[in-house]
Amino acid sequence: MGRGTQYHRLYAHEADVPGLLSLLLNGSLFASGKFVLYMGAEEVKAKADVLALASYSRKPADRTVLVLASGGYGVDKAIEDAVPKDARKIFWELSPAEMERWVRDFFVGQGLSAAPEAVEALLELVENNTEALKRECARLAMFFPAGSLVGEDDVERYISHNRAEDAFSLFDRMAAGDFEQALETLEAILADRDGNGVGLLAGLLWSFRRLSNLHEALADGKPYEQAARPLRITSRKLLAVYDAARRRWPPDACEALVAFGVETDAQLRSLGAVHERAVLELFVHACMNRRGPVPFGLPKPAY
Repeated sequence: MGRGTQYHRLYAHEADVPGLLSLLLNGSLFASGKFVLYMGAEEVKAKADVLALASYSRKPADRTVLVLASGGYGVDKAIEDAVPKDARKIFWELSPAEMERWVRDFFVGQGLSAAPEAVEALLELVENNTEALKRECARLAMFFPAGSLVGEDDVERYISHNRAEDAFSLFDRMAAGDFEQALETLEAILADRDGNGVGLLAGLLWSFRRLSNLHEALADGKPYEQAARPLRITSRKLLAVYDAARRRWPPDACEALVAFGVETDAQLRSLGAVHERAVLELFVHACMNRRGPVPFGLPKPAY
């Protein structure tokens, strides 16, 4: 793979296995090779599709790389068995306890300590990955001399109040029901040099999935605050946000919007930056005004 290589990103819910294999097996006069990323490979379950993909995986086309990406624990066993062990990679998400320990250890490494309430507040306010946590924890640590204890109020003061607009603040505006303010927040995020449509949507989807988990816990009959605690919804502010969100988006609406968010992600990636704003505005409109999926009505990408 190198100069002149064709790169393709396909999604299992849009591109079936016969279409994928056709792309892989048909050569191109104008490219030295192909790199194909097939997202959602765990959705390949039909027997004929599984056998066809497993067969290809045992003997792939020359000068072609196929990456099967799964958001679950793996793909069908027949496909997995057809892929050499050294070609399989697993990326694990840290558990809540591991994330707490990561934050505590970071501050210890800076000569500081963090109160349990401060750790919880950080994990509520910061995107759920170690890169974002490292950035915010490092910024917070700059304000304290060695030996200090970082408390919940410190997190609120230095991170919550000074934080730039992001996917979480946009979700807050959407849950509050102010469409105009939500669009202004979206505009501010995209105007920032670090603003990224795909990353923004990922943050929104994370919040909607968190809301879906909250609905499931409430369906079991748990009181609201008890149901919210395992999801790290504990501060007064976040409890208010998700209380508004659960009333705005009941379980069925929330589930439909998560599915629509996955479809929106595919549109963002295929249509490119030129349509990024329109796609995201449509998603916000669907969530706030329709409370369900809407047709995209955008031009198809050129291949």
